[in-house]
Amino acid sequence: MFAGDPRLTEEEWIMADDSTDSTKELVFPQGIPGFGDQRRYRLSHSDTESGRVYWMQSSEDPEISFTLVDPAMYSLNYQLELSDEEAALIQADGPEDVMVFLMVWKAEADDPQQQPGINANITGPILINPEKRLGMQKLISQPKVALNISA
Repeated sequence: MFAGDPRLTEEEWIMADDSTDSTKELVFPQGIPGFGDQRRYRLSHSDTESGRVYWMQSSEDPEISFTLVDPAMYSLNYQLELSDEEAALIQADGPEDVMVFLMVWKAEADDPQQQPGINANITGPILINPEKRLGMQKLISQPKVALNISA
């Protein structure tokens, strides 16, 4: 199965709010690598000049949050194949059930191991089934990504 178009409409998401309603949480059954004990997240967003930016905050530890963007913001189009186990994990029956996001972070200028500015993890996209509110991080060693460049 291939992961589908990452662009979302308002109808596809029940955005997080200040309540403790667990139906508004995303569940990552296996956690996120490095944060395996954090399995429940709340999602919020902001519309910027560049596009929509999402914040995924741990419901278990509010100090842990991740910034997510649509890969199209970076002119990337993923071609992902999910194993049967991965599809079952997020209960995806087809590519239309899966949204793809990049996890981004800002590297500081004083970090000698990274280029300063905004960086994206293209080898670990976040996959979310918005209807089932299930997610996972897919680790891929050689991503198949098409770069869209328009003049």
